[in-house]
Amino acid sequence: MSDVKPLIAVTGGTGFVGRHMIRALLTQGYKVRALARNPSKLSDIKHQNLEIFQGSLGTNDAGLVAEADVVLHMAGLIKAKTRDAIMAVNCGAAGAIARAADQASVPRFILLSSQTAHQPQLSAYAASKHAGEDAVKEAYAGKLAIIRAPAVFGPGDEATKPFFDFIAKGRLPVAGGPRWKQRVMAMVFVNDLVNDMALHAVSGTYDGQTLTPCTVPALTWEKFARDAGQALGISVKVTPIPLPVIKAVAGATSVTSRLFGIGHLTLGKLREFLYEDWSSQDVIQNATPFIEALRITAASYKKE
Repeated sequence: MSDVKPLIAVTGGTGFVGRHMIRALLTQGYKVRALARNPSKLSDIKHQNLEIFQGSLGTNDAGLVAEADVVLHMAGLIKAKTRDAIMAVNCGAAGAIARAADQASVPRFILLSSQTAHQPQLSAYAASKHAGEDAVKEAYAGKLAIIRAPAVFGPGDEATKPFFDFIAKGRLPVAGGPRWKQRVMAMVFVNDLVNDMALHAVSGTYDGQTLTPCTVPALTWEKFARDAGQALGISVKVTPIPLPVIKAVAGATSVTSRLFGIGHLTLGKLREFLYEDWSSQDVIQNATPFIEALRITAASYKKE
């Protein structure tokens, strides 16, 4: 690396993956300009090469990406009250920041997407991530890498914490159905994901590719329970929830989510859980041993 450190303009830096990403970039010697609506959310990350750019998506995209060597777009919504609302951010805002990067002649753009974009028919979220990828491709003509993250876990993740809470009690509830044992998923430890992106996506190794970097490529729910039990030193039993029950819950949650923005397990999210093959072949080299990653994650929740 030359004496002039490359500047990485980052969106979504205050989120779960984003905070880990900023630390990884700083550790590897990059300068980081991080967009933050609330700068206090990054106040614990102290580094001479970190610049906080106060604002939100769309307020000053041109200023954020000015003179950047790479734009790393990670900001997005996991859920919203309406399909239009989630599309506005995950597609519209993604296209806008890519257009700003293109107009500023930024050499490289990295989009952190989701593995669900591979099956956009499953949910509004999946559709919005697929549409966001298309919007970025249309708006940006430079070197582009798309990272479709699989299920991400690690310290600080509130989305997977409920699973670890159940596991700590010796059980793992899963959506039932006649083929629940055949469902497989890739998973990625957050440290592995951000280090891989900093090493390969930011440097250009992944230019022109759409990848799903993972720590484990194809995990069944039963294997997940066994590995989690080994990590915690306990026995973990998988508990399939009958589909009629979980569909009723998801249907009710879909209503409260649309009306009040409350609840995560909507019918769309349930369709994602029921999809049988979320595997990936893009295994990260020298990844953290999975059981060790589970142990680190579980320990971090105990400290909270």
